[in-house]
Amino acid sequence: MRSFYAVVPLTLALRAAALYEDWHFGNMFAVGPTTNNAQITKATYSLVPPSIPCGTTQEKQNDAPWLSIWVGISASMSDQAADLFQPLLNWSPDQESQGCPATAQEWCVATSTYHLFTVDDKKITQKVSIEGKQVSEQSDDKSINPTFLYSSNECYLGTCGTVAGYSWDRLTIHLSEADPNFGENLNLMNATSSGFTTSDQGKTWYAESIKINEDYFYSDGSQKECSA
Repeated sequence: MRSFYAVVPLTLALRAAALYEDWHFGNMFAVGPTTNNAQITKATYSLVPPSIPCGTTQEKQNDAPWLSIWVGISASMSDQAADLFQPLLNWSPDQESQGCPATAQEWCVATSTYHLFTVDDKKITQKVSIEGKQVSEQSDDKSINPTFLYSSNECYLGTCGTVAGYSWDRLTIHLSEADPNFGENLNLMNATSSGFTTSDQGKTWYAESIKINEDYFYSDGSQKECSA
């Protein structure tokens, strides 16, 4: 099994940074929004990390590229002011520069929240476990009513190289109210899935697997395969 370390919770302005040319988003899935005033109250899933990227190069002298793989919940996929709660895997050829204690042959894992502001209300809690042992937890004020759950491969500084395919498995989404159409709002970008099913008229949705295809992050747009 591939190893990956836990790091302390990080707060990363991921979507805001997407406004700049150094940030690139790749293969992904998205489901939502909810209807009937329903909100996402809980989402669980499992992931076996892919191999670390190959073909990574450092294009800027003092900035090592880094890659994130994540799933998050939000009230919007387009509003930059909407908070995004996103447990993630991080990797860089220079892990120390990202505050990660792992080697360059391993992944780091952390909870993460992008927000411009929060309010003192109920909490949104993220938990990450490895083989049943909790390694990271973060609670934030509930500043949104989550209606979307979506993922992405995300590369900072252009040349993160080739990312092997992987899958989000046993994805279960709980809603506050039944929404019989929620699971039909699944969108896939270079990903495959048999889709979501519900056994309680739309309050709980389940997908056995969502497979994310191999991805490429090269400044010239090329697609290069990793050598064995």
